[in-house]
Amino acid sequence: MTDRGYINLLSHLNRASTTLPVETIQGSIAHYLANVQPLPTSFTAIVISSQLFRTLTLPKLESISLAFRHSVHLKHKLLNDEQSGLFSRSKKGRLGEWVYAVLKGLQGGQTMLRLAAYDGLLLGLEDHESELGLKDSRMRGKVEEELVVALAEAMDMYPLNASSVGWETEFMPNVMYQTEGCTLSTAYLIVARSLPLVASHRLKALPLGALTSGLLAIIDSAFQSGTFLSTLEQSLHSSPQDGKLSISPTSPFADNLRALSSSPIILSMAPLSRLCALTLSALADSRPRQAWLVMSEIMQRLETLTRNVETDWLRSRLADTIEENDIAPEAHESAKAMWSTLKTMLFTTIMIVQSVLSTLVYVPQPPQETHASASSPDPTAFSFALTALNIFSHLAFVLPQFGGVTSTAQNSFVELKKVFYTALDILSSDSEESERFVRMLCEDARSKAASRQLPVRFLHAKKSYALACIEQLIPGLSNDVIRTDVYPMCQPHLSDPSHRETYESAHSVMLAIFASHAQRASEGKGTARSPQEPAFAEQIVPYYVQCLIDNSDDGALNTSQLCMAYAALVRSAGSFNSSQEPGLGEHNSTEPVSQGDAFAWFCIETLLAHIHPSPSHKGKSRQLSPDHLHRLHLALISAVPSVSLALLPRLLDEVRRVIVTSGGGEKEKREELVRALFGELERNVGDREKEFVMEWWYENREVLAGIRRAETVAEVDAGAKEGIVSRL
Repeated sequence: MTDRGYINLLSHLNRASTTLPVETIQGSIAHYLANVQPLPTSFTAIVISSQLFRTLTLPKLESISLAFRHSVHLKHKLLNDEQSGLFSRSKKGRLGEWVYAVLKGLQGGQTMLRLAAYDGLLLGLEDHESELGLKDSRMRGKVEEELVVALAEAMDMYPLNASSVGWETEFMPNVMYQTEGCTLSTAYLIVARSLPLVASHRLKALPLGALTSGLLAIIDSAFQSGTFLSTLEQSLHSSPQDGKLSISPTSPFADNLRALSSSPIILSMAPLSRLCALTLSALADSRPRQAWLVMSEIMQRLETLTRNVETDWLRSRLADTIEENDIAPEAHESAKAMWSTLKTMLFTTIMIVQSVLSTLVYVPQPPQETHASASSPDPTAFSFALTALNIFSHLAFVLPQFGGVTSTAQNSFVELKKVFYTALDILSSDSEESERFVRMLCEDARSKAASRQLPVRFLHAKKSYALACIEQLIPGLSNDVIRTDVYPMCQPHLSDPSHRETYESAHSVMLAIFASHAQRASEGKGTARSPQEPAFAEQIVPYYVQCLIDNSDDGALNTSQLCMAYAALVRSAGSFNSSQEPGLGEHNSTEPVSQGDAFAWFCIETLLAHIHPSPSHKGKSRQLSPDHLHRLHLALISAVPSVSLALLPRLLDEVRRVIVTSGGGEKEKREELVRALFGELERNVGDREKEFVMEWWYENREVLAGIRRAETVAEVDAGAKEGIVSRL
């Protein structure tokens, strides 16, 4: 080729250094790889043996990868622009001929350079996969095979990091270009995006155990084994004017954080952690026994890393800051970088732990070795799940930044909740392990609270996380554990909304206690006891009913939470015992009344006592505001679908009384009550009660909407016809 630019490029490639920018060299290589005629074999060999790339650095290797990737794009464009004749080869065939020519030119090249070139080729082919459909083609398979072989060579040839270089590398072939700056970590960074594209059967040819452990090692080293916060406290100082915390930009912590944030490994953490998760899954499919041991190493390392982060965080005064305003403006940049690093660590941990837990779910545990050399028993699925939960417990101070593990908001962290609930599902399959874990959580909470030295914000974050765990494990807990450990942990927070997440988690646990007991009672699995000794869940119904009513005011449970909680409590109480007992008074149904109905009606009656206080109690109880009373009305309506048919007539009569006697000046509130009642009757009442509530609605709809406009009554009536009748 006599192109002057081509000759100029060759002269630069034959020098050890050049004054041209690396982007210019990269673009020229891509251009001539795609355009050189007839085929680029010779030019590829010139590039791969170039003096310019003898000094191996990550930027140069990334430049090679980009050049080969862009060359695929350029070649694809050229093939599209070419006019094909009747007897010319297909575009896919001509592209395959070009790819094979490039692969031939790469033969015999330096391992790391070949690895970068194969990486670029595979990424380029993947970019056009939707158009060309090359995933199962022989051409792409050949590129994948060469990439796997080159990575295997690199794993044999290069140390994981510069400190582990051994004398044996002097006797390895093809190491003449090796420098101190080129390690196996560099190879992992190069292939982090392309290796997941390799077919699984080719990927299994690699030493996956060593690959997974190596990836975890460089991830761990990138986060400095969790010690990157160790200098945080000594770098903090308080402003004498306003007492706000500040971090000096020249402090050791700020310097370390800047270096950490700009690290190539941190910048590539997403593809690295994804690759680590992928190789672990592939290892579990091909060699389960080895995968189990590697998973144990992974979980232990991650727990150590997160424990170190938690320990250093607790030593700093930042652990007790509540608002962003507590930090001086000049420290915002450092604080932002710190939280960004913590977020990266959390995302990395989630991705890897999720791979471990998925393996536990889908891959059976391999048989345990019983020979004498086995020093300790193999870890079990339960121990992995416990370790996963402990890992996220160490990061409890980070989780609220992403909505926590129980958030139901649309912008909540779905992957975090997925891995959290997967771990709990695994653990909940064994009641003994569940009880042991819950006792440990409760004991840990008691010991931390007794120390009186830990930041309040940190304590609440840990307790919120513990309560979220306990809520999911309630069905597997014994009555004694609930009585002696779980309830005492919840009780102090049931009326303290100052820390919202802990407050809501405590109420969720209480509702889980009632729901679990109701489920056991309905299945006949309740705890054996004498008639004089009711179950603990039954004993605390009066307390919790009053607790919900006390927490119905402003600043406590909002209207939606109150209605959901009260409906759930009444529903659970109604299922406590299936044995039939005498009725509770007059009602309009021939249905027998059970002991559960007695519990359910107690909840209703207590609420009615606060809605309609008797004259003897009016002076003793505080006057409820109209808004507070309205919330109680809505809570009463929300309980309608939760009672049995035996109680339904009586409850609906009370609801009608509440709506009819609501103040004439509260038109909007009365309309809201009517609509709320109609919504409950239409959507939530069971099939067994549907006929009765339909008749009741048609008998009372005009009374309920008596002060409303005629068109509104017609609207509700039309809704009833389309809604309730259609569901019969």
